[in-house]
Amino acid sequence: MDAILRFELDKIGFILAAVAYLFFFGLLLATRVSNLQKHLLLALSVVTICWAVYYSWSAALPFTTPSSHIIENSKSTILILFLLAALSKASCTAWQFLRQPYVAGLLIAVTGWVIISSSNLLSASNIFTGNIAICILQLALLEALYRRSGHAKWQHKPLVLALTITTLYDFALLAESALFGRIDDQIWLARGFVYCAMLPLMIIAIRRITAWGINVYISRDIVLQSSLVLGAGVYLCLLAITGFYIRYFGGSWSNLIQATFIILGIAALIFLMLSGTLRRKLKVFIEKHFFANKFDYREKWLLLTRAIQKIDITQPDHYQSLLRAWLNSIGYDRGLIIKFRADSVITLAQQHRPALNNDELQLITAYQQYFINRNWLVDLSDSTDPFVQSIVAGKSLDIQLMIPIYTKGQLWGLCLMNAPKVNKISLNWELRDYLTLVSEQIASHLLLMQASQTLSENAQFVAFSRMSAFVVHDLKNVKAQIDLILKNASKHRHNPEFIDDSFSTLGAMQQRLQNMLSQLTNKRLEQQTDSQVSVAQLVQQVISERCAIRKPVPKLVLEQDCVLFIDKERFSSILFHLIDNAQHATTEDGRVTVKVAGTAQQLELTISDTGCGMTEDFIKYRLFKAFDSTKGNAGMGIGAHDALHFVEQLGGQLIVSSVPGAGSTFTIQLPLKSALSSAKCQDTVIQGM
Repeated sequence: MDAILRFELDKIGFILAAVAYLFFFGLLLATRVSNLQKHLLLALSVVTICWAVYYSWSAALPFTTPSSHIIENSKSTILILFLLAALSKASCTAWQFLRQPYVAGLLIAVTGWVIISSSNLLSASNIFTGNIAICILQLALLEALYRRSGHAKWQHKPLVLALTITTLYDFALLAESALFGRIDDQIWLARGFVYCAMLPLMIIAIRRITAWGINVYISRDIVLQSSLVLGAGVYLCLLAITGFYIRYFGGSWSNLIQATFIILGIAALIFLMLSGTLRRKLKVFIEKHFFANKFDYREKWLLLTRAIQKIDITQPDHYQSLLRAWLNSIGYDRGLIIKFRADSVITLAQQHRPALNNDELQLITAYQQYFINRNWLVDLSDSTDPFVQSIVAGKSLDIQLMIPIYTKGQLWGLCLMNAPKVNKISLNWELRDYLTLVSEQIASHLLLMQASQTLSENAQFVAFSRMSAFVVHDLKNVKAQIDLILKNASKHRHNPEFIDDSFSTLGAMQQRLQNMLSQLTNKRLEQQTDSQVSVAQLVQQVISERCAIRKPVPKLVLEQDCVLFIDKERFSSILFHLIDNAQHATTEDGRVTVKVAGTAQQLELTISDTGCGMTEDFIKYRLFKAFDSTKGNAGMGIGAHDALHFVEQLGGQLIVSSVPGAGSTFTIQLPLKSALSSAKCQDTVIQGM
C-alpha cells in the first residue's frame, strides 16, 4: 500500500508540473514579442515539460540511466543559458549571444559532461557531485542577476526567488545523494510539486520585467472559471473530509448523517456555482486585485483637474467648458448637461448633438422616478439592465451613458454622453468607480460656480445697500442743518447776516444733495478730494452747524491745533457721526467733550461722554459691525464702521474705552502727512454755539 501511495504521489506531482509548464508555454506563445529571453523561456518550458512527462511515465530515478542524464543536463543547460541571456542586453540577438566565448565553452563543457556521466566511468557519488557544481553555478548566476537588477529588483525578485528555490531543492537532493550514493525517495517525491508551485512566481516576474517586453495576458473569464473550479474542488475536499469524520464518529446513525450532509453540501455548492450575484462579485474581486486598470487614473485625474482649473466662471460658456472636460475624461465626443428645475429640464451645455427630443425627455423623467434616491450610472447599451429593458425599447435616443449629478444629497441634474459605436465603452466596476469620482468632482465645481454667481449678485446688492446707507447718513446731515436753520429762524429771521448764512447753508445743502443724486445715478460713491484742513476749525464748524441742536451741546477743548491734508467732507461726516452717537448715549444733563491735541508726528482727537457706556463684548463684537445699530430705525449702524475704516485708510488708529454706566471715550490718532500749524497751547474751553 505504501509503495502504491508513493508511486501515485510521485506521478501526480510530475503530471501537475507537466500541465503547469504546458500552460506557461501557451502563455508565452500568445505574446507577440520576439527576443532572446522569450526564446530561451520557451526552450526551458519545452525541456521542463519533457522532463516532467518522462518521470511521470518512467520509474527511473535521476542520473541513473542515459536518458535521465540527457534530460537533467539539458534542463540545467537551458536554465544557465537563460540566466546568461537575462544578464545580457535585452536587444542581444540569438546569434550574437551564441558567439560569446563563454556560451560556446559552456555548451562544450556540458556536452562532455553528459558523455562522461552517461558512461560508467564515474561512480554515483561523483556524478551527483558534478551536478552539485552545476547547481552552484546556477545559484551564482541568480545572485548576479538580482545584484545587477538595480532599481528593477522588484521586477526580478519573483523570478530569482522561484529559480533559487527549485535550484536549492535540487542542490539538497544531490548533496544527500552524493553523501549516501543513492537518491532519497522521500525528497524525490516532492520534486514535481515544488516545480509546479514555483511557476506562478515566474509568471508574475515575466509580467513585471519591462525590459524583456513579454506581456503575458490571461483572460478574465479564464481566471474566473478556474477560480470557481478551484474553489469547488477545495469545497468538495473539505466536504469529503467532514463526511469521513461523521461516518467515523457517528455510530449507528453515521450513514444517514453522512448521506444527508453530503447531499446538502453538494446542493449548496450547485446553488453557489449557479448564483449570478456570486459570480459578479468574484469577477469584480479578481479584476480589482489581479488585473491592470483600463486607465492611468493619475494621468486622467491630472488632466481633468487642469481642465477644470482653466474654466473661467465669468465667461458665458463656462458650462460648455465643463462638459468638454467631462467628455474628454473618458474619450467621448458628444453629450449635454441638464439641470432639473421644478417639473422642467434646463439644458446648460451641449456638444455635437441636437436638442433633447420627446423620447429622451421621457427617458429622463423615468430616470428621475427610478433613481431619485440612488446614485446610479446607467449604460443604455447594457441589455441586461432592468431599467434599460423596460424603458429604452423602441425609442430614438442619442444617449449611451446617464451620469447623475448630486448636490447636498439631491439629484441636481444629469450628464448624458454618447460616442460612435467603435469608441463606446461598456460600464464595469472600474468605469463606474471612475465616473462616480469624476461626477463628484464636477458636482462640487458646479456647486462652486453657482455659489460664486449668487455671491457676485449679492455683492452687487450689498455694494448698492452700502452706498445707500452713506447717502442716508448724508441726508441726516442735511436734515440737521435744516433743523438748525429752523430753530434759529424765530430769533434771527430779520437779521440780514442770518439770512445770508441761511442762503449760504442752503447752497451747500443743494450741492450735497446734487452729489448724492449723482452717486445714486452712477451707482458709486463720489471720489475723494483732499485739501488742507484745520482740525480745530472743522470740529468747531461741525459742533455749531450740526450738533448744537441736540443736548448736551458738545464742548471743544483745544490743546494744539493741527493741519491735515484730508478729505474735508468725509472727515467732517465722521466727526459728526461720532459726536452724534455720544449725544444719543448721554442724558441732557451730561457732558460731551471734544479735545484736539497733537505732537509733531500725529493728531490726537478725543471724543468723550458721560453716557451709558458700553461693555467689552459690545465693543468687540458689535460696535464696528456694519448695519448693526442700537438706535432702532433711527440709525443705520455704519457710523462707527465707517469711522474705523476711514481712520485705518489714513494709517491711523481709532481707540475705544468705555465703562458701563460711566461713559465712553473715542480717540482718533492720525499721522500728520503735511505741514501742521501749531497754535499756542490753550486751556480755554470753547463752547459750541
